[in-house]
Amino acid sequence: MDEQFSTTSTASGIDKFKLGKKWFWIGIVMAFLNVLGGLIYGVVLAIEKNHRKEGLIIITWAVVWALIGFLIIGPWLVKSGIVPQFELIR
Repeated sequence: MDEQFSTTSTASGIDKFKLGKKWFWIGIVMAFLNVLGGLIYGVVLAIEKNHRKEGLIIITWAVVWALIGFLIIGPWLVKSGIVPQFELIR
């Protein structure tokens, strides 16, 4: 009965979450488009014992991409005038 609900194997016995497979790359793209979504996807994979490495890679990519966005891309957009600079009201 447990084999019926296993997430690591399908009817054909292929693990679709391993490195280089479709669902791993979907996680990378998800982290690229939406950091929070990528973090959630990575944490869900990291919780599973068989997919811990893939989950940690996706989490790392999401954090690195968030840092690049906040520290490099964001200030560049403000400096070039594409995004207005906001100041806190005192």
